Amino acid sequence: MLYTLIWVWVLLPIWAQASQEHFNRNDNSKQLQFEKYSFNRFELKHYRETVKDLFHFAHENYLQKGYPYDELRPIACIPKTRNFEDPDDEITNDVLGNFSVTLVDSLTTLAVMNDRPKFAEMVKLIEDTFPNKFNIDSTVQVFETTIRIVGGLISAHLYATDPSKKVYLGEEYKGSLLQLAKDMADRLLPSYLTLTGLPVPRINLRSKFDPISVESVSENNVAAMVSPIFEFTMLSYLTLDSKYADVTRYAMNKTWALRTELQLLPMSFNPQSGQCYTPISGVGASIDSFYEYALKGAILFDDDGLLKIWQDAYNSLNTNSRADWFYTNVQSTTGQLQTLWIDSLSAFFPGLQVLAGDVEDAILKHMLTLKLWNTFGGVPERWDFQTLAAFEKKKEFTPEDIKSFVPLEWYPLRPEFVESTYFLYRATRDPFYLNVGVAILESLQTRFKHECGFGGFQDVTTGEPQDRMETFILSETLKYLYLLFDVDNELHSTRDNVVFSTEAHPMWLTPKMINNYEQNKYFNDTVYREHLRACRKRDRKSALHENERTFMGGKLLRFAKSLFTADQEPTKDISTHAQPEPEEQPDASKPSVYEQMCFPVDFAAPHTDKPQWLHSHLLSHFDRLFEIDRRYNSTLIRPKHMQNVVPMELQRGFYEKWAHDKFAHSRPMPSTEALEIVLDLPGECQLIRLPDGSIHRETLGGRNKIRLEKIEPGKIDVYGRILDPQLFVSARCKDVFKSTCDKIDRLYTPSLLYRATVLNGINLPADANLTINRKTVFKTQREENTFRDLFGQNSYNQLMLECTPIINMLMQ
Repeated sequence: MLYTLIWVWVLLPIWAQASQEHFNRNDNSKQLQFEKYSFNRFELKHYRETVKDLFHFAHENYLQKGYPYDELRPIACIPKTRNFEDPDDEITNDVLGNFSVTLVDSLTTLAVMNDRPKFAEMVKLIEDTFPNKFNIDSTVQVFETTIRIVGGLISAHLYATDPSKKVYLGEEYKGSLLQLAKDMADRLLPSYLTLTGLPVPRINLRSKFDPISVESVSENNVAAMVSPIFEFTMLSYLTLDSKYADVTRYAMNKTWALRTELQLLPMSFNPQSGQCYTPISGVGASIDSFYEYALKGAILFDDDGLLKIWQDAYNSLNTNSRADWFYTNVQSTTGQLQTLWIDSLSAFFPGLQVLAGDVEDAILKHMLTLKLWNTFGGVPERWDFQTLAAFEKKKEFTPEDIKSFVPLEWYPLRPEFVESTYFLYRATRDPFYLNVGVAILESLQTRFKHECGFGGFQDVTTGEPQDRMETFILSETLKYLYLLFDVDNELHSTRDNVVFSTEAHPMWLTPKMINNYEQNKYFNDTVYREHLRACRKRDRKSALHENERTFMGGKLLRFAKSLFTADQEPTKDISTHAQPEPEEQPDASKPSVYEQMCFPVDFAAPHTDKPQWLHSHLLSHFDRLFEIDRRYNSTLIRPKHMQNVVPMELQRGFYEKWAHDKFAHSRPMPSTEALEIVLDLPGECQLIRLPDGSIHRETLGGRNKIRLEKIEPGKIDVYGRILDPQLFVSARCKDVFKSTCDKIDRLYTPSLLYRATVLNGINLPADANLTINRKTVFKTQREENTFRDLFGQNSYNQLMLECTPIINMLMQ
């Protein structure tokens, strides 16, 4: 105790001096003075208030120069309106419905910032703007209108009526926002009156379908078909009318029933027939919100059915699409790589992974978007991760070369990168993500701020500015950035189960609201009751009915081998086939795959003499921090306007403060090669992940995608280690079950071995094993015979491929 008091006495003057030097208030500039990158409360407050000022700058300009129209052009300082001359201009008119969308969509940002006076003022302005509600002759996209208008109004209504919130309006608020949300939902809901129950993409807010061409409603993407379930179910809880929840839930279930045997959803369908239009599957544009609302709906509404959809979809996605640094676009029926690009919307997915508990992989996926920002100063709408062979050895690149890597070159200040940064910081508290936020904030202050608002890049390869301020800039980008720095925000300490919509509108349900809905809900609308009855009747006669379909039809579909260097992703495969076995029903008593796999990452750093809180885990202990720069150096080419910009993770002040020189190092480039095997077997894929990272399988049911590393003495493996020749001395290559591999073990030392490094998208740590229970893996002799035809087994119980042991794949 005395020792502690002495140290306090010694350090107190130092702390006082530091406070005087770095954190005193400058009365002239009215800004806090601090040592940058210290990330103390003074600095975070400064950033928070800066974001707030930026929001009010853009919001006031919209009110003065853009309202009552939908958007404001930040450079020209004039309204951006829907194309009144051409109703068929879907690119413009899908979002701009002539309903002051910026006013509505930005309302919850004021609530999050606790600005009650401005929030109340804008609620009154919305009431005055829509005296006749949304009786507007505008054909709009159902999805965009739902997430921006319906979602924004519902969330703002929650804030206005919740006494625990700082913007609570009390008796002065009469429920107008909820009535407007209901009116808009009633105008959008007829889009679901199709033969399949799947919504068409567009509708006219006044006349429904009369002015709409067949071509404009013949294709709808998966995200648009399922996403209204979130906002419409919230509307049912608030109005007690269950038609909104029931109609949209049916569409969610019907869409999921259209999945392939690999449990992957193609990106788009004909909503009238259910015919597939786009067979690609991934996590980006056209499908992103399907994954988002399956998980978020399961959480907010405590819905086991939605959770099962999320579990199955995520497991299949990880098996078929997950690469080290991103999710690829694959063919939904085969799982093969389909395109060589990823899009900016996929940057949201790490935030969703945080919500699911898969923080470890979220860190990797977020890193790729960070590198894109470092390269282009923003996140291009599409970027090619693999280049043409002709470019691989080039040392200098022309602007035209760079454009060839960026098929869609614009960046409209989308929020997804900020969103994932926010969720990763909340999960890890690593200052690395605060630094990312600072870099984004500084870009908003300099590169993207114009006379009347904020605009992104029209072309990231040239730095050409974009004269458009989309509503999500105020609704999402600035909101997530504000929350990143606002450590004391009420959303971070509330007891409510708050879930953000895809448009960043906070939603929550209290026990009182849930009980009220369950006891008093009704469904009196005969039009939609009859519609659902007719749809279900057709389902009973159709192969689309989920209960009549057989997924994962009990086949050993493929034994795929794909050769690539260990730091690359596979691009081709060779397949063989076997006869099917009847599918076994999964054991419902076993833990779900989600329960077995969901382990948050452990951020405990090695013991040092420097306290943990004084350095960034990612900057100091993540040895793959610059792997992306090397692996994709042929397409991550900086354009001219980014040549002198320092990467955010290497900013001198940040690096010097938060890097631990004792541990910060980069993993060497591997010199090994790898191949993949893909097995489709009867049953359901279930696995148990052990504390050391090993994976245990009771069966090999379902689809199994295993990456094997070809290890040889003296080479560098994927873990950055030089392979010890001693590892090969005791290897056994003789097959104990058959004479195919008839070498005499004691006379033979192999120069090549295999090691499993990835199973179904899950990385195996160094020295971890993949174990299989020999007593339960085979249900029939035929299954065992088929398996033995593919794999051998040595006296160490290691499986062998082509007489080569897989040293960490054990039959026990």
